[in-house]
Amino acid sequence: MAAVMAETSEDELQRAQEALVHLVQNGDLERIVHLARLSGAAADSMSDEMVGRLAGLASDGLDLVDQVTRSQVARALPAISSLVENGDLERIVQLARLSGAAADSMSDEMVGRLAGLASDGMDLLDRVNRSQVVNALPAISALVENGDLERIVHLARMAGAAGDSMSDEMVSRLATLATDAMCLLDRATRTGVMDRLLAVAEKMDQDHILTDFLHCLSGATEEAASAPAPKGGITGLWDMMKKPETQQTIQFLMLVGKHFRSCRLKH
Repeated sequence: MAAVMAETSEDELQRAQEALVHLVQNGDLERIVHLARLSGAAADSMSDEMVGRLAGLASDGLDLVDQVTRSQVARALPAISSLVENGDLERIVQLARLSGAAADSMSDEMVGRLAGLASDGMDLLDRVNRSQVVNALPAISALVENGDLERIVHLARMAGAAGDSMSDEMVSRLATLATDAMCLLDRATRTGVMDRLLAVAEKMDQDHILTDFLHCLSGATEEAASAPAPKGGITGLWDMMKKPETQQTIQFLMLVGKHFRSCRLKH
Protein backbone atom coordinates (compact mmCIF):
# COMPACT_ATOMS: atom_id res chain seq x y z
CA MET A 1 0.00 0.00 0.00
CA ALA A 2 2.81 2.36 0.90
CA ALA A 3 4.52 1.51 -2.35
CA VAL A 4 1.41 2.36 -4.36
CA MET A 5 1.05 5.72 -2.58
CA ALA A 6 4.70 6.50 -3.12
CA GLU A 7 4.39 5.68 -6.80
CA THR A 8 1.28 7.90 -7.10
CA SER A 9 3.05 10.79 -5.35
CA GLU A 10 6.01 10.44 -7.69
CA ASP A 11 3.65 10.56 -10.72
CA GLU A 12 1.90 13.65 -9.43
CA LEU A 13 5.23 15.29 -8.66
CA GLN A 14 6.43 14.42 -12.15
CA ARG A 15 3.33 15.99 -13.74
CA ALA A 16 3.63 19.08 -11.54
CA GLN A 17 7.27 19.49 -12.55
CA GLU A 18 6.33 19.19 -16.22
CA ALA A 19 3.56 21.81 -15.84
CA LEU A 20 5.96 24.12 -13.97
CA VAL A 21 8.55 23.73 -16.72
CA HIS A 22 5.86 24.53 -19.32
CA LEU A 23 4.81 27.66 -17.38
CA VAL A 24 8.42 28.79 -17.20
CA GLN A 25 9.02 28.18 -20.88
CA ASN A 26 5.97 30.13 -22.21
CA GLY A 27 6.28 32.94 -19.66
CA ASP A 28 3.02 32.23 -17.84
CA LEU A 29 4.80 31.77 -14.52
CA GLU A 30 6.26 35.25 -14.77
CA ARG A 31 2.81 36.66 -15.56
CA ILE A 32 1.34 34.85 -12.56
CA VAL A 33 4.06 36.34 -10.35
CA HIS A 34 3.34 39.85 -11.72
CA LEU A 35 -0.39 39.34 -11.20
CA ALA A 36 0.19 38.18 -7.62
CA ARG A 37 2.40 41.22 -6.94
CA LEU A 38 -0.24 43.52 -8.49
CA SER A 39 -2.98 41.93 -6.42
CA GLY A 40 -0.88 42.22 -3.27
CA ALA A 41 -0.05 45.86 -3.99
CA ALA A 42 -3.73 46.62 -4.64
CA ALA A 43 -4.72 44.86 -1.41
CA ASP A 44 -2.09 46.82 0.54
CA SER A 45 -3.20 50.15 -0.99
CA MET A 46 -6.92 49.67 -0.42
CA SER A 47 -8.62 50.88 2.70
CA ASP A 48 -11.45 49.16 4.49
CA GLU A 49 -13.96 51.50 2.79
CA MET A 50 -12.63 50.64 -0.65
CA VAL A 51 -12.77 46.95 0.16
CA GLY A 52 -16.39 47.38 1.27
CA ARG A 53 -17.24 49.22 -1.91
CA LEU A 54 -15.60 46.54 -4.07
CA ALA A 55 -17.42 43.85 -2.14
CA GLY A 56 -20.72 45.68 -2.65
CA LEU A 57 -19.94 46.17 -6.33
CA ALA A 58 -19.11 42.49 -6.73
CA SER A 59 -22.32 41.58 -4.90
CA ASP A 60 -24.38 43.87 -7.13
CA GLY A 61 -22.65 42.48 -10.21
CA LEU A 62 -23.38 38.91 -9.19
CA ASP A 63 -26.98 39.87 -8.41
CA LEU A 64 -27.29 41.48 -11.85
CA VAL A 65 -25.82 38.40 -13.52
CA ASP A 66 -28.29 36.24 -11.59
CA GLN A 67 -31.23 38.43 -12.67
CA VAL A 68 -30.07 38.38 -16.29
CA THR A 69 -29.75 34.61 -16.16
CA ARG A 70 -33.19 34.12 -14.61
CA SER A 71 -34.88 36.58 -16.99
CA GLN A 72 -33.39 34.77 -20.02
CA VAL A 73 -32.00 37.97 -21.52
CA ALA A 74 -29.43 35.81 -23.28
CA ARG A 75 -32.06 35.03 -25.90
CA ALA A 76 -32.04 38.71 -26.93
CA LEU A 77 -28.26 38.76 -27.46
CA PRO A 78 -28.45 37.72 -31.17
CA ALA A 79 -30.94 40.51 -31.88
CA ILE A 80 -28.79 43.01 -29.96
CA SER A 81 -25.71 41.85 -31.88
CA SER A 82 -27.59 42.36 -35.15
CA LEU A 83 -28.62 45.87 -34.03
CA VAL A 84 -25.00 46.67 -33.22
CA GLU A 85 -23.69 45.33 -36.53
CA ASN A 86 -26.12 47.21 -38.80
CA GLY A 87 -25.99 50.42 -36.76
CA ASP A 88 -29.62 50.35 -35.64
CA LEU A 89 -28.64 50.41 -31.98
CA GLU A 90 -26.77 53.68 -32.48
CA ARG A 91 -29.79 55.13 -34.26
CA ILE A 92 -32.04 54.06 -31.38
CA VAL A 93 -29.68 55.74 -28.92
CA GLN A 94 -29.66 58.93 -30.97
CA LEU A 95 -33.46 58.82 -31.21
CA ALA A 96 -33.70 58.39 -27.45
CA ARG A 97 -31.34 61.34 -26.94
CA LEU A 98 -33.39 63.44 -29.36
CA SER A 99 -36.60 62.49 -27.57
CA GLY A 100 -35.05 63.33 -24.22
CA ALA A 101 -33.79 66.69 -25.47
CA ALA A 102 -37.23 67.48 -26.91
CA ALA A 103 -38.88 66.52 -23.61
CA ASP A 104 -36.44 68.73 -21.68
CA SER A 105 -37.05 71.70 -24.00
CA MET A 106 -40.86 71.49 -23.88
CA SER A 107 -42.89 73.45 -21.38
CA ASP A 108 -45.98 72.22 -19.54
CA GLU A 109 -48.21 74.08 -22.00
CA MET A 110 -46.54 72.41 -24.98
CA VAL A 111 -46.90 69.00 -23.32
CA GLY A 112 -50.60 69.69 -22.73
CA ARG A 113 -51.08 70.72 -26.36
CA LEU A 114 -49.32 67.59 -27.64
CA ALA A 115 -51.41 65.42 -25.34
CA GLY A 116 -54.59 67.10 -26.61
CA LEU A 117 -53.43 66.69 -30.20
CA ALA A 118 -52.71 63.01 -29.65
CA SER A 119 -56.12 62.54 -28.02
CA ASP A 120 -57.87 64.28 -30.91
CA GLY A 121 -55.90 62.21 -33.42
CA MET A 122 -56.87 58.95 -31.73
CA ASP A 123 -60.51 60.08 -31.59
CA LEU A 124 -60.42 60.94 -35.30
CA LEU A 125 -58.82 57.59 -36.12
CA ASP A 126 -61.51 55.80 -34.11
CA ARG A 127 -64.26 57.69 -35.96
CA VAL A 128 -62.68 56.86 -39.31
CA ASN A 129 -62.53 53.18 -38.42
CA ARG A 130 -66.11 53.11 -37.17
CA SER A 131 -67.48 55.02 -40.17
CA GLN A 132 -65.74 52.63 -42.61
CA VAL A 133 -64.12 55.44 -44.58
CA VAL A 134 -61.55 52.83 -45.68
CA ASN A 135 -64.11 51.61 -48.21
CA ALA A 136 -63.96 55.02 -49.93
CA LEU A 137 -60.16 54.96 -50.38
CA PRO A 138 -60.27 53.24 -53.83
CA ALA A 139 -62.66 55.92 -55.12
CA ILE A 140 -60.49 58.69 -53.64
CA SER A 141 -57.39 57.13 -55.24
CA ALA A 142 -59.18 57.07 -58.61
CA LEU A 143 -60.15 60.74 -58.18
CA VAL A 144 -56.54 61.64 -57.43
CA GLU A 145 -55.17 59.66 -60.39
CA ASN A 146 -57.52 61.10 -63.03
CA GLY A 147 -57.38 64.65 -61.65
CA ASP A 148 -61.06 64.86 -60.66
CA LEU A 149 -60.16 65.64 -57.06
CA GLU A 150 -58.20 68.71 -58.14
CA ARG A 151 -61.16 69.84 -60.26
CA ILE A 152 -63.48 69.40 -57.28
CA VAL A 153 -61.13 71.51 -55.17
CA HIS A 154 -61.05 74.24 -57.83
CA LEU A 155 -64.85 74.11 -58.06
CA ALA A 156 -65.15 74.41 -54.28
CA ARG A 157 -62.77 77.38 -54.30
CA MET A 158 -64.75 79.03 -57.07
CA ALA A 159 -68.00 78.44 -55.19
CA GLY A 160 -66.43 79.86 -52.04
CA ALA A 161 -65.17 82.93 -53.89
CA ALA A 162 -68.60 83.42 -55.45
CA GLY A 163 -70.22 83.07 -52.04
CA ASP A 164 -67.85 85.65 -50.55
CA SER A 165 -68.48 88.12 -53.39
CA MET A 166 -72.29 87.90 -53.27
CA SER A 167 -74.36 90.27 -51.19
CA ASP A 168 -77.39 89.32 -49.09
CA GLU A 169 -79.75 90.58 -51.80
CA MET A 170 -78.05 88.45 -54.46
CA VAL A 171 -78.23 85.41 -52.21
CA SER A 172 -81.95 86.01 -51.62
CA ARG A 173 -82.59 86.35 -55.35
CA LEU A 174 -80.68 83.16 -56.13
CA ALA A 175 -82.56 81.33 -53.40
CA THR A 176 -85.89 82.56 -54.79
CA LEU A 177 -84.84 81.60 -58.32
CA ALA A 178 -83.80 78.14 -57.17
CA THR A 179 -87.10 77.71 -55.32
CA ASP A 180 -89.13 78.76 -58.37
CA ALA A 181 -87.09 76.46 -60.60
CA MET A 182 -87.67 73.52 -58.28
CA CYS A 183 -91.41 74.28 -58.15
CA LEU A 184 -91.57 74.50 -61.95
CA LEU A 185 -89.67 71.24 -62.30
CA ASP A 186 -91.99 69.59 -59.78
CA ARG A 187 -95.09 70.76 -61.66
CA ALA A 188 -93.67 69.64 -65.00
CA THR A 189 -92.90 66.23 -63.53
CA ARG A 190 -96.27 65.78 -61.82
CA THR A 191 -98.33 66.88 -64.86
CA GLY A 192 -96.34 64.75 -67.32
CA VAL A 193 -95.12 67.76 -69.31
CA MET A 194 -91.51 66.73 -68.77
CA ASP A 195 -92.11 63.26 -70.17
CA ARG A 196 -93.85 64.67 -73.24
CA LEU A 197 -91.07 67.19 -73.81
CA LEU A 198 -88.48 64.43 -73.56
CA ALA A 199 -90.46 62.31 -76.03
CA VAL A 200 -90.72 65.23 -78.47
CA ALA A 201 -87.01 65.98 -78.09
CA GLU A 202 -86.14 62.33 -78.72
CA LYS A 203 -88.39 62.27 -81.80
CA MET A 204 -86.84 65.49 -83.13
CA ASP A 205 -83.38 64.03 -82.61
CA GLN A 206 -84.29 60.82 -84.43
CA ASP A 207 -85.81 62.72 -87.39
CA HIS A 208 -82.99 65.31 -87.42
CA ILE A 209 -85.62 68.07 -87.42
CA LEU A 210 -83.72 70.51 -85.24
CA THR A 211 -80.43 69.85 -87.02
CA ASP A 212 -82.01 70.32 -90.45
CA PHE A 213 -83.73 73.52 -89.32
CA LEU A 214 -80.47 74.98 -88.05
CA HIS A 215 -78.67 74.05 -91.28
CA CYS A 216 -81.50 75.59 -93.34
CA LEU A 217 -81.42 78.76 -91.25
CA SER A 218 -77.65 79.05 -91.66
CA GLY A 219 -77.85 78.47 -95.43
CA ALA A 220 -80.68 80.98 -95.85
CA THR A 221 -78.70 83.59 -93.92
CA GLU A 222 -75.63 83.12 -96.12
CA GLU A 223 -77.68 83.13 -99.34
CA ALA A 224 -79.67 86.22 -98.29
CA ALA A 225 -76.44 88.10 -97.69
CA SER A 226 -75.25 87.50 -101.27
CA ALA A 227 -78.66 87.65 -103.07
CA PRO A 228 -79.61 90.83 -105.02
CA ALA A 229 -82.23 93.16 -103.60
CA PRO A 230 -85.87 92.56 -104.71
CA LYS A 231 -87.24 94.77 -107.51
CA GLY A 232 -90.43 95.58 -105.63
CA GLY A 233 -93.90 96.17 -106.97
CA ILE A 234 -96.41 93.78 -108.47
CA THR A 235 -94.01 92.77 -111.25
CA GLY A 236 -91.33 91.66 -108.83
CA LEU A 237 -93.89 89.79 -106.74
CA TRP A 238 -95.27 88.14 -109.89
CA ASP A 239 -91.79 87.07 -110.98
CA MET A 240 -91.13 85.54 -107.56
CA MET A 241 -94.48 83.74 -107.52
CA LYS A 242 -93.75 82.19 -110.91
CA LYS A 243 -90.69 80.36 -109.55
CA PRO A 244 -91.25 76.66 -108.75
CA GLU A 245 -89.24 76.95 -105.52
CA THR A 246 -91.62 79.63 -104.23
CA GLN A 247 -94.65 77.52 -105.05
CA GLN A 248 -93.08 74.46 -103.37
CA THR A 249 -92.33 76.51 -100.26
CA ILE A 250 -95.90 77.84 -100.10
CA GLN A 251 -97.19 74.31 -100.63
CA PHE A 252 -95.01 73.00 -97.79
CA LEU A 253 -96.22 75.74 -95.44
CA MET A 254 -99.82 74.96 -96.37
CA LEU A 255 -99.26 71.29 -95.56
CA VAL A 256 -97.70 72.22 -92.23
CA GLY A 257 -100.71 74.38 -91.41
CA LYS A 258 -103.07 71.60 -92.47
CA HIS A 259 -101.46 69.00 -90.22
CA PHE A 260 -101.19 71.45 -87.33
CA ARG A 261 -104.88 72.29 -87.67
CA SER A 262 -105.76 68.58 -87.68
CA CYS A 263 -103.73 68.02 -84.50
CA ARG A 264 -105.40 70.97 -82.81
CA LEU A 265 -108.88 69.75 -83.76
CA LYS A 266 -108.13 66.38 -82.14
CA HIS A 267 -107.51 68.11 -78.83
